[in-house]
Amino acid sequence: MTRATRRALEDGQILDLLQQSDFEDDEDDPFGGDDTDDEYLPRRTRVSDSSTSSESEPESQTPVLQRGRGRAQSRSLSLGRSFPRRGRGHTPRSSSARGRSSNSGIQSSTPPDSEVQANLFTWTASNFPKNLPMLSEPSYLKPDRSHFSNVDFFTQYFDDELIALIVTKTNQTAVSKTGKSLLLTTDELKLFIGLSVIMACIGYPVLRMYWEIRWRIAIVADNMSRNRFVNIRGSLKFVFDDDVTAENKNFDKLWKVRPLLDKITKACSKEVKEQHISIDEMMIPFSGSCGIRQYCPGKPNPVGLKAFVLANSDGTVCDFVVYQGPNTYPEYNNTNFGQGEKPVLKLTETLVPGHLVYFDRYFTTQKLVDELKKRGIESTGTLMKNRIPATARDEIETDSSLKKKGRGSSQVLVRNDDNMAITKWYDNKPVLLLSSIFANEKSDVCRRYNKKEKKYVNVDRPEVIKMYNTHMGGVDLADRMLAVCPARSRTKKWTIRFFYHMIDLALNNAWIHYKKLQEKKGRPKKEILQLRFYKMELAQTLIEVNTAPFELSDLDEDEENNVPGKRKRGRPATAPIPSKLRRSQGSSHLPEVTNKQNRCRMPKCDKKSTVKCTYCDVFLCLTFKRNCFKLFHECK
Repeated sequence: MTRATRRALEDGQILDLLQQSDFEDDEDDPFGGDDTDDEYLPRRTRVSDSSTSSESEPESQTPVLQRGRGRAQSRSLSLGRSFPRRGRGHTPRSSSARGRSSNSGIQSSTPPDSEVQANLFTWTASNFPKNLPMLSEPSYLKPDRSHFSNVDFFTQYFDDELIALIVTKTNQTAVSKTGKSLLLTTDELKLFIGLSVIMACIGYPVLRMYWEIRWRIAIVADNMSRNRFVNIRGSLKFVFDDDVTAENKNFDKLWKVRPLLDKITKACSKEVKEQHISIDEMMIPFSGSCGIRQYCPGKPNPVGLKAFVLANSDGTVCDFVVYQGPNTYPEYNNTNFGQGEKPVLKLTETLVPGHLVYFDRYFTTQKLVDELKKRGIESTGTLMKNRIPATARDEIETDSSLKKKGRGSSQVLVRNDDNMAITKWYDNKPVLLLSSIFANEKSDVCRRYNKKEKKYVNVDRPEVIKMYNTHMGGVDLADRMLAVCPARSRTKKWTIRFFYHMIDLALNNAWIHYKKLQEKKGRPKKEILQLRFYKMELAQTLIEVNTAPFELSDLDEDEENNVPGKRKRGRPATAPIPSKLRRSQGSSHLPEVTNKQNRCRMPKCDKKSTVKCTYCDVFLCLTFKRNCFKLFHECK
């Protein structure tokens, strides 16, 4: 056997090996960080920062894919070779599979127009005086909600039209699959929503516990059987599948919930948008099988559907868009904007000039701030080190120099056209902000804890930091409110989880309006319902308005044994006072004469009576001189 001779590779052979290797350059970065954008540094010259690199990775990829790319890249750099790794089952990817042309490894020596234009700007240390803009007219009209009830706030999102659509599509799908209708009605669907909200507030870990005799919840078990509830939940549909074309199914990953999504986003867009408004990510938790499921590390619920949300500082959701891949923003597909810039441009399309938008480092770029400025919208956001404009990198002070100056030191660099400024502030660690409206013109003092001195100290704070901290937390506040008794019962269908999340979102916005209305009326804070109790009261109203009491014959066979019987010993429990709505349903209330007397439940009446209401289960006076039975049911 002859030994193979070593020979040098030709240039063409080296290029072919490079094209077939697993090494990926910046052109595959889903954030849009290509070499043609001056906002993004190439990966090889990126500043070493663990927090920066972790946040700049795309959430749309799973951790396995991220780690795999990192291993291949580091191995190629460390071993000084770029030929493909060989192993069992390894198939080299072609250039078309990677989305790159055959000459992708060769970079053009001519920079694109955007990079040339950005390099014309210079950054110098100077003042950045700006005045707050005025919202353009006509601004957002405030609807009259002074006469709204708790249910009216909620029905702005889930109105009769949407309820009727869900009922129609659910029954239509049931007929096509089973040959018979589910016989779902609008009243029963509203009852189902009310029961779901009540069950979320109570929070039993297992669904059947609400009907079991030991843990039975009367408001749930008395109004709908368990099997009927499960059957409705598993059959809910928002479209009839045969009405959707194959083309729409391939293009729109959210086609199964599109009518629901359009209705909720339309209702959110009618909310009054404050001048200061923020944009951030929101996760819809779901760990089951779903084609648009994302992994977003650092979130309380990192796995689920990802949405980009526009929210006021008080947590009111004004608009949102659910991420579904390249088809999320079709109008921006042929532009040079990155994945962090597109959601901001999409959500700000409905804003009038004069708004001030805040977002975090995932979105902030010089190109985005310039584009918003053209629309008359000012913006502020934290900035990654690898997105610092190329002409400003040498002008920014190092972290060590700011640290030597002490806590609270800062630096401001203003672009030569006075359209934006970079502010670097050192607190416990340095932070960068890019803004078109704020810098350090009106600095103030904030209190920070000093670990060495073990006490609070005053630290100088630039104006841009103060405004960012004040107005950036709208989406995070909405997330915290969504975590208050959320409807997240176990389900394998992502459409059901999405439906429940829309209910929670509508309830949050409704509660914010209810709270503002009560404060406007001058009601004391202790008398204003908290979010949990607001949900329970609204759900109780939905149940009582749409309830249809069923007989024992309507129960399932295994539920008949779970109906509590009469107490054999001890004093009977006092029945709770029913709500005014239930008391006013006159056709259901009948008097019954018993063999024993009990205290009349009419307020301010201390007499005893033998007459009991069969529906309310309370004793009331019914005599020639005292007709508490009538007064009680008239809610007087």
